[in-house]
Amino acid sequence: MTVRRRPDRSSGRPDARRAAAGVGAALAAVVLAGCTIFPSPDESTDQDGNPLPTVDAEGFAELPLYFVALNGEYPPNTTGREVACQDLLVRTTTVPVKTEDPVASAIGFLLSDEQYSHGDPAVTNSLDPSEDDLRYVSHRVEGDTVVVELTGDVVSRSQCESFRIRAQLHQTAATAAGVPNAEILVDGVRLEDLLAIPDLELGEEITTPPRQPEPTEGAAEGSQGVTEGSEGSQGSVTEPAGSSADTSQPLSP
Repeated sequence: MTVRRRPDRSSGRPDARRAAAGVGAALAAVVLAGCTIFPSPDESTDQDGNPLPTVDAEGFAELPLYFVALNGEYPPNTTGREVACQDLLVRTTTVPVKTEDPVASAIGFLLSDEQYSHGDPAVTNSLDPSEDDLRYVSHRVEGDTVVVELTGDVVSRSQCESFRIRAQLHQTAATAAGVPNAEILVDGVRLEDLLAIPDLELGEEITTPPRQPEPTEGAAEGSQGVTEGSEGSQGSVTEPAGSSADTSQPLSP
């Protein structure tokens, strides 16, 4: 399914596109700086457990980003919240980047990201197909909700992908703004109405099992010895050695 909504050329939206272009330099700095994405360590959070991005005295901040681990392809030892289609919404952060506006930079990263998947097993960015068509315009905070204005076309190839797009945008915007809720508007239309999907409801938090250690060469030989010795003398068993994969290794966009 492809959802495309073109801006009304008589409604002043060309000005919105120029406003979006005005943040291009900041967004390009995030994407072109070779940002590394990695599972975020524990940090200060709000009352809902969402991390609060902080800009230091030099204007640098770690941007919170949300990606999706697809059903059946979960990375090991990864924590996320269930979204539709049994996918997991996974929080990551960038390395510190220069920004005056974490919301604009975080949303801009998702929209400008040129890779659909990061890592192996991968987390995915369902906004990648919309990369050339969808742009950030502005945002404002109203009470406990951040309202994000986008312009252009949303490209979705399935209903499951629509759920992923909505979840990524909502959670990235809310976390970057330090509020619990988000509303995403595309040329003034709610994202849920545009995609014909219900409002966001995240499922329970799940941590995937760690990766099982690979048996060493000695373990394989020991196992073979047991099989061969079963007809006569007893063989020896060598316990497999190794450790779980380090899931904190960087994921490079």
